[in-house]
Amino acid sequence: MNNKKIIILHDYFLYKGGGERLVITLAKRLKADICTAFISKDAFDPREYGINTIQLYKESKWSKIPGFRYTQVNLAFLLKTKFLKNYDIVIYSGDCLNAILNAKGKKNIAYVHTPPRHLYDSYYDRLKSYSFIKKLIFVPYAHFNRIRYEYLIKKMDLLIANSNTIQERIKKYLGLNSVIAYPPCDTSKFKYIDTQDYYFSWARLYPAKRVDMIVEAFTKMPDKKLIVASGGPELSKIQKIAANHPNIEVKGWISDVELLELLGKCIATIYIPIREDFGMSPVESMSAGKPVIGVNEGGLQETIIHNKTGILLNPKFTIDDIVSAVKQMDRSKALSMRANCEKRAQDFTEDKFIDKMNEYIDLVSKNL
Repeated sequence: MNNKKIIILHDYFLYKGGGERLVITLAKRLKADICTAFISKDAFDPREYGINTIQLYKESKWSKIPGFRYTQVNLAFLLKTKFLKNYDIVIYSGDCLNAILNAKGKKNIAYVHTPPRHLYDSYYDRLKSYSFIKKLIFVPYAHFNRIRYEYLIKKMDLLIANSNTIQERIKKYLGLNSVIAYPPCDTSKFKYIDTQDYYFSWARLYPAKRVDMIVEAFTKMPDKKLIVASGGPELSKIQKIAANHPNIEVKGWISDVELLELLGKCIATIYIPIREDFGMSPVESMSAGKPVIGVNEGGLQETIIHNKTGILLNPKFTIDDIVSAVKQMDRSKALSMRANCEKRAQDFTEDKFIDKMNEYIDLVSKNL
């Protein structure tokens, strides 16, 4: 496999998220190139890691608008990827599948973080949130893009799901089989430092992450301290909820150095997203010896062990349930879980991820 030329396509680098970390890790370890639609100034930049990177266009103010971005990205991968003829193996991450039309005769592998949620498992939630006019636009848009996505993904030589949760979604919505390779965690990077007097959340501030509920819970616990360190479209909403509550600190985006320090010194972390695909944050938390207050759905069911490396809330949890879990997860209980957390994180190392990916790539590339 070492003499095969590999490129990883990733839809876009918009934030410093788990998907972006995964692509950079994979490219470094496979000595692969990366192609992406654009790289935001707020995101990881693979070029800074010495990776040969093709950027299809420069980020603009339009790139921040989800509907426009989605269309622009898909057109870029369709029209600007003729160079794929120079590669043997193409790995797809995110919605960049249009590029497969320029990769005929190559070995094509999709690493599926999730089938697009707005087209499948979150479609009706999205539809309910829209006005009548938006519904008129969204319904045919979603219908067309489902047809497009299903046509393209069936052309792949192999689908790799990032968890059992996503493997089940692929089967349910697409009727296709897949194998699993859990995303990698750099367990050497996240370390226990101390156990101080605060809880920590660093999920991006999007509605699906439900950070607003975490902050609401701490408004009811003036004796418990919360630090929120991230940004996103709900930043101003979170800041308003936290206003006049000195026990809650909202920092916005922070450096990696500060993130590692805050994580390494907290009591525990709180991460309660809606049906998360996998969720790297809980693994990073456990790697630092910190238990996680999570939710018993999606990928978190596969990483957090209830009452051993954290507390899993019922999927229909309330703010009072969060309050109860925080009170239960005091300093003493968190410390008692440290060893189990660090051990559990070792199930999701970079080496295990790369071994799995190499196994699958070797399987697909036998005929090359």
